[in-house]
Amino acid sequence: MCAIVPVEKCSRRKFFGYSGASLALASGGALAQSIAPSPPGQKTDPSAQRIATENDAAKHLTVSVTIGGKGPFRFVVDTGADRSVIADDVAAYLGLIRGPTVTVQGVVKSLLSQTVTVHDLNFGAGRRFDLMMPVLPRVLLQADGYLGLDAIDGYRVLFDFHHNALVITEPRHVIIPGLIPPSQVKVQLRGSQGHLRSMNCRVDGVPTTTFIDTGAEISVGNTKLLEALLDRDPAYFIIGTLPITGVTGGQMNGQLTEVRNVRLNPLTFSGCVLLIADLQIFALWDLLNDPALLIGMNFLRQFQQVSIDYGRKELMFDLASTRIAQRA
Repeated sequence: MCAIVPVEKCSRRKFFGYSGASLALASGGALAQSIAPSPPGQKTDPSAQRIATENDAAKHLTVSVTIGGKGPFRFVVDTGADRSVIADDVAAYLGLIRGPTVTVQGVVKSLLSQTVTVHDLNFGAGRRFDLMMPVLPRVLLQADGYLGLDAIDGYRVLFDFHHNALVITEPRHVIIPGLIPPSQVKVQLRGSQGHLRSMNCRVDGVPTTTFIDTGAEISVGNTKLLEALLDRDPAYFIIGTLPITGVTGGQMNGQLTEVRNVRLNPLTFSGCVLLIADLQIFALWDLLNDPALLIGMNFLRQFQQVSIDYGRKELMFDLASTRIAQRA
């Protein structure tokens, strides 16, 4: 017999099994074995710390994390997840006491999970105290844990794919437009509590709300987006299906379709294959009833660097060496 306990919600997902030349992406380079150096000529920000990263099996960025001074542990950085989670064996190793039960909402199904309180979480210059984190089986997470918005919100997070590194700083001060390098493009965002989104996006002309999700391998649109595209041009068709599984278990199929361009002002992505599925994250972000698109790692890894400044509410893309995006 189980006691009735307060239930909260959080989101976590990952995708498996996508293939095909149009989706095959090269690795970001050799695994970082040490703290990566700053680019030549770039001044060092004393508030920043560059964290050596590795790629997990799903091509996510993972970072070194210490908990109560113990570690390091490898956590996936997931900008689409409200809550951070920890693997069961890591929680046991640290002797963390189990607390209230919550509902973790995944892609396919929800899972009841006990929580633990992590009193001191460090990831480079980032630090959080007294985070309540759901505990999930390692066999589902395939990592020591996930860092969600409850950990990274308020910081500027730079994903340095060129050096396989993650840079954590405080939000930047006012930027003088003339000092932004020509290769970098800024996209202004809006939202709160880490739920930052761009309202200035069009997918083949369809106004679409867009957000960045580093926990997703492939970019995903909801069915409202596909319906809006079909209303404009019935020639769109499904080119295949893709199984989707999440860290809470279960499986569902998404539909693959190709669009001519995704314009995220002032960027334009061309020849994009998108997965269409009404993932739970669209409901949690209140985006089920309007065309919406999450941009996953298959887009982001085409850039040398992508930064998300949660303080200034802006995205910054480094266009150097990119092949799929250009200035509009």
